[in-house]
Amino acid sequence: MNRKHTILAAVFINAGLLAVLFVAALTMQEEPEPVHPTAALGPELPKFDDVPLYQELSALTPPLAKEEESPLAPIVHRLPEIVTEKLKEEVPLTGAPAVAQVAPLRPLSEVVVKKGDNLEKIARAYQTSVDEIIKLNRLPSSFLKVGQVLKIPGGRPFAKPLVKATDAGPEYYTIKVGENPWAIAMRHHMKLDELLKLNGLNEEKARKLKPGDRLRIK
Repeated sequence: MNRKHTILAAVFINAGLLAVLFVAALTMQEEPEPVHPTAALGPELPKFDDVPLYQELSALTPPLAKEEESPLAPIVHRLPEIVTEKLKEEVPLTGAPAVAQVAPLRPLSEVVVKKGDNLEKIARAYQTSVDEIIKLNRLPSSFLKVGQVLKIPGGRPFAKPLVKATDAGPEYYTIKVGENPWAIAMRHHMKLDELLKLNGLNEEKARKLKPGDRLRIK
């Protein structure tokens, strides 16, 4: 067969096929079949129950227990607790200035200056200081006058300490370089005449005193 004969054979075969298809189409038009809506969507898919693998898995897996339906519990919102501040906190006060404790005032005694008295003797008898007596009485100097009234801090009577002072015995002072009777009398709150009389001296003998000599001051 040559090429021409091959082409003619193919044409005849195609014409026969077209005739068969035409006859089949006419037959389908005469006997129409009802078309289901699902047929247009595609081929029917198999169910899971019909699949053997699904049946084996269902046999191996135990059925799940149905959870009991519990009634819904009311939802309660808890508010945070309100912390109330204490109105008065028991906190010890720090840094507060301490109240100074005032010592009780000592009673004042009035003393009349007698002959031979001086501030040092009176202060020692009443257990006080010369400066305190001067400050309390506002004295301009340490010199006292016979009959002068002094306010002394202390409650003891004046007579008893004087008796003890006279019983204590005499006291002496050694003269140092550069000192004189007048300076010694001032230092011990005495008058110059009182110092000279206590030592049995006069002004002429007082000038002859030298360092190392002793003078009685009480």
